[in-house]
Amino acid sequence: MTTTAITRIGTPIVPRNKADPTQSARQVGRMFSDIDERYLTIKRRLKALFDERLTGQSRERNSEQGFMVCNNADGPDTLYQVNAGTFIYDMSAAQLADLLQIVQTILDDALLEGGSQNLWSLGYVAAEYDRGTLQAFTNLSAQSPVYAQQTTLAQLLSSPAYQNQIAAAYVATYSEWKGISDAARSDLANVISNSIGRGINPRETAGIISKRLNVSMSSAKNIAQTEQVGALREAQWLETDWARDRLGLQTAVLWISALKPTTRSWHASRSGNVYTTEEVRDFYSANGNRYRCYCSQIPCILDENGQIANKGVTDRLIKERDKWKQAA
Repeated sequence: MTTTAITRIGTPIVPRNKADPTQSARQVGRMFSDIDERYLTIKRRLKALFDERLTGQSRERNSEQGFMVCNNADGPDTLYQVNAGTFIYDMSAAQLADLLQIVQTILDDALLEGGSQNLWSLGYVAAEYDRGTLQAFTNLSAQSPVYAQQTTLAQLLSSPAYQNQIAAAYVATYSEWKGISDAARSDLANVISNSIGRGINPRETAGIISKRLNVSMSSAKNIAQTEQVGALREAQWLETDWARDRLGLQTAVLWISALKPTTRSWHASRSGNVYTTEEVRDFYSANGNRYRCYCSQIPCILDENGQIANKGVTDRLIKERDKWKQAA
């Protein structure tokens, strides 16, 4: 969907670092480190499990060259070259089923720690909601005496509407991570079952499993980035809407692109423009725009002519955007 900017503007009312998209990048980096540790734990536990359970004997004959096919959710299948017929596993169907159940437990222990009510990743999401609400409160208070007089941060954070949004985010977050764990289990079950059935030796099997866990970790980090930055944005949008609905203020959001080397051109082109929250939601609902995006949107108050009072910063944002475009 193509959206139309309400107006072009200059600079945010609050200092630039209050809206700095790199703050989100740093927050995401902390969660990435946590994910790295969790997947390292998974690999260590699986190695111990496979050393114990994937036993048998090598076969004295020429191996059969072949490929193992693994599905990827976001791209074409991956083919791994394997040497088949080189190993005979000492494993019955019941033992295989038991092994796969333990694999699922290991994945869930790391990726679903805390369960649906206290999932390990919820703290990161809640922190971004709080930070987004604080940023929105700071911006709107600086721009509108009416807002500053009628609103306190404590009221915002304790309001039923805010608590409901946090609860909804928790449900969505748990669902995402449950999907990652289930997908990894299905993927690893395919590798293990194929390896046993085709006689691929344990060392090759372990190597493919490690690579598949790296694929899962990449998906997990994509989800983590989307969740955290999405929570920050959602808090900004909600307070923008609530200020309009509660106080009758004419609100909108100022788009600030991260202008990273990986920033998509159609994201960068929006930097320095003002949009309604509905336009922004439409943008992020289409074409995978919400994934791998570090852009931010800052609440702002418009005058009766639909203009932002302070024109200085938007001019700077537009200059930064044009400079990025020339260097791209």
